[in-house]
Amino acid sequence: MASIIDVHDLPEEEVKIIQDLVECLRARARAKKEEAAEEEKIDFAAWPLGVKGTLTREEIYDHL
Repeated sequence: MASIIDVHDLPEEEVKIIQDLVECLRARARAKKEEAAEEEKIDFAAWPLGVKGTLTREEIYDHL
């Protein structure tokens, strides 16, 4: 949805304030979108042991 805001009669300083506000709102919207995407993403830990088959408790904890 593209819209144009008419600021032709405002001083340059106030136009800059409006631009900064819009940039801030866009950054906040991006942050919320990224946060929602992170919540949906589930990272499962991977542990590449390279072991096939079963291990006994002694084989797992033999370093203790």
